[in-house]
Parts: sequence; C-alpha cells; structure tokens
Amino acid sequence: MKKIISSLFYTALVAIAMSSCQKGEVVQDVNSLSIGSYVTLVTAGNNIIDATNLAGSKVAASVKEYGSAQEKLIVYVTKAPQTSDRTLWKKVKEYTNNGGTYNLEVTGQEIATALGTTPGPGETYILYNQVITKDGRKFDVSNTLPDLATVGQYNLKLTWNAVVVCPFVPAQATGKYTITKDGWDGAVGQTCNIVGSAGKAVVSYLFPWADVPGYNPVTITVDPATGAATVAKQTYGSYGAGYENFTCEGTGGFFFSCKGDFNINLTHKLPNGSNYGTYPIALKKQ
Repeated sequence: MKKIISSLFYTALVAIAMSSCQKGEVVQDVNSLSIGSYVTLVTAGNNIIDATNLAGSKVAASVKEYGSAQEKLIVYVTKAPQTSDRTLWKKVKEYTNNGGTYNLEVTGQEIATALGTTPGPGETYILYNQVITKDGRKFDVSNTLPDLATVGQYNLKLTWNAVVVCPFVPAQATGKYTITKDGWDGAVGQTCNIVGSAGKAVVSYLFPWADVPGYNPVTITVDPATGAATVAKQTYGSYGAGYENFTCEGTGGFFFSCKGDFNINLTHKLPNGSNYGTYPIALKKQ
C-alpha cells in the first residue's frame, strides 16, 4: 500500500510539472520531467474576519512543503469567486521557507491594503498559495490540474477562504426595518420591528399579510460572534380557512447588526406537515 501511495504522489507531482509546460514544448520522456511542488494542509485555522476589527482579526492555516525544494511561498488574494487568472491576484505577503512548514496568517487589514478596498460583512475572499522552488519555478492553482487539486488524498492547500462577518450587538439590531426581499408573502417595502437581546432578535410583523389565529412574532437565534442566524420551527400566522397556523424555520442566515442587515431562507409548513416551500426573506434597518 505504501508503494502504491508513493507512486500516486510521484504521478501527481509529475502532472503538476507537465501542467506548467509552455505551449509548443515537446515532451520526449516523462521520466525526464522535473518534479513539481506544492503545499499540503497541516492544520486549518480560523477563517473568519471581523469587519469591525480588521487589524485585530485574522485567518490562519499551517501548510507543509511537498515535492521539489521550495524557496518561499507567496499569498495572493481576490474577492470571491475563485479565479485562476493570476493577473487578477493581489499580493498580500510572502514567507521564506524555514524547515518546510509555513504558518500562514492574514489579517483583514492586509486584505484591505492588498485590494485597496474595505472588506464588508457577508463578503468572501479567496487566498492563493503560490510556491516558488529553489530553481525559480512557480506552482499554484493556475498551473495545477483541477482534478489533482480537489482529490482529498493529496491534501493540497492551494487556496483558502476569509469570510467577513461582524459580531451581533443587540442595541444595534433593535429598530425599524424595511422588508427588501420576500419570496413568500410578497411584502417588499413593508416594515417590521426588531428587538435585540443576548443572542436573539424578535421580529414583529415579519410576514405582515399573515393574520390570526396563530399570529406571533418570529424569534431569530444569532451567534454573537459571527452573526450566523437560525430560525427554529415556530408558528407565525394564518392565511384564511384551511391555511391556519403556518410555521417557518430555516438555517444558514446572517444578521449583521453592524450594517443593519438580516437575510435567511425560510421553509413554510402547515401543522399537518404540508410543505409550501422555502423562500428568501431579507430586512434592512431604516
């Protein structure tokens, strides 16, 4: 088994070398190719940036040299989505190879400086690891076979993410909001009120066209550190005979109190289990 795995790694590194050849080159013998180089993941660290503290928050990862000897590693950045076009990458920093392991750290301010723009809550940034070998060759996601980069066995760490959030502050969250997206009720432009408390936000009239019986405020549970939001299953209102006591529930939302934004996808059901689908809802503080 060890021989098989070793052979696979060798094949992978030769594939990296082949992918970096220039157009027009003729390869006579695969055994004459030089070995490529990349980094593998040792430890995945934090991937969250606090928009309210760019200088003091950072993303991190520990990676290790593999293949041809490396001189250094350069970290670049773009705003998502990921791209293999190096001309769009902006240099963040570089690390000299010292013992084969790189402990990478990038602050929100370093991303802002590299791109010349201020990262905001809800945005994702892609970081690219480019290795420079001692003989001057460059290897990164732009010249590595896509299939190789995504095979878990090789554990390549060619890219990593920085997700920008802001902590949930109840006092910031409290106030009057405008409904900016509503795929269920169609109530865009209507208003609702939110009262924030520790890890929670209670919304009155989230679905303003709903009526009694069973009309209730909707409680949002919010992660105080990241603003990640969920809505546990709860009854919020009715829409006439046969459509009483609808419930809503959802995960994967965000409540960014620092900018007065809330968004989530909610699933609507009747008490008998009838599922009426999942629809987005978004609010903006006035």
